[in-house]
Amino acid sequence: MQIDKDLNSEYAELFLDVRVFLTTEIEKYVSKLLEKYSDNITTLYTKEFSSAFCYIRVKDNHVHIGWFNGAKIVDTPGFLLGNGKHIRGHKIHKLDTISKEAIAYYTEQSYIRLVEKEAIKEMRKR
Repeated sequence: MQIDKDLNSEYAELFLDVRVFLTTEIEKYVSKLLEKYSDNITTLYTKEFSSAFCYIRVKDNHVHIGWFNGAKIVDTPGFLLGNGKHIRGHKIHKLDTISKEAIAYYTEQSYIRLVEKEAIKEMRKR
């Protein structure tokens, strides 16, 4: 599992710090946050939505957050990477004030996108 690799990497402390901060931020918006462990990523999600918030993992020399609705986020902080249809990556080299503000912003924007997505899904059922 990727979580085992992350926890045994040289960036384990940063991974744990980012994971705790990210979890705290997401829990401002949802009642119960869950983690799903796979061979490549750890996904943070809630059963309140059909989609997840993000995934987290250690990659090369940083902690990588993959925001599942990142392509729909207005990237005000300017840290999102990639050009795929949905996911945008966010590299964290240190958990400083700037990184925390960016994570808080992306978490809020992800929550808004998840709420919108669920509302559209419900409207289509009618």
